[in-house]
Amino acid sequence: MTSRHRRLPLFPLNQVLFPGSSIPLQIFESRYKRMLRDCLDDDSRFGVVLIKRGPEVGEPSEPYSIGTVARIVQVSEIDGGRYFISATGIRRFRIDDVTQQRPYMAAEVELLDEGVPDEPEQASRVDLDAVRETFSAYARVMIGISGGWTRSTRVPSDPAALSFHIAEKLDLDLLEKQSLLEALSADERLELEMDILHRDTHTMSRRLRIEFLSRVGRQ
Repeated sequence: MTSRHRRLPLFPLNQVLFPGSSIPLQIFESRYKRMLRDCLDDDSRFGVVLIKRGPEVGEPSEPYSIGTVARIVQVSEIDGGRYFISATGIRRFRIDDVTQQRPYMAAEVELLDEGVPDEPEQASRVDLDAVRETFSAYARVMIGISGGWTRSTRVPSDPAALSFHIAEKLDLDLLEKQSLLEALSADERLELEMDILHRDTHTMSRRLRIEFLSRVGRQ
């Protein structure tokens, strides 16, 4: 197989992992202890996929076809023969064929590119400055709702990294998160995120004003 294809152990979860983000996991089922050993004996990589149908614990579940390759960066054994691991998302993939269900799920997958042109001046058709400003406004409102304040928000400059960073920070349900992960390119993802940012910033700003007026009224 080419370097774009590989066999990958899969960890179905009720969670969406994006490239560049980290995920903590507790490993206590024997099947995932076996998977952990196999990963560490290989290249410390496995696939995180959102569960479409089925349980997170127990019997095998059906995952969505698009997931993210995760690389194990830390492993600690804790009480009761359990393991705490920290992993970082690296790259998206598409499941071509589930080849193993037991003791854990594994599949032949295709590693996906992000669809960003090589020429820097053509790196994105999206106005990245506008995206950053809109996301900063969203972040300020989110922090304000929790009682904090910030002047500015640091974000990646690369379009693909920016799109994944925003996707991770947005307060969305799992299906919306999965739809962002499945976007065909960074540009498509950023365009979807701009719509969400405009929608949610407006809604949350109104909520913040109502909460502020309510607090003032009680004083």
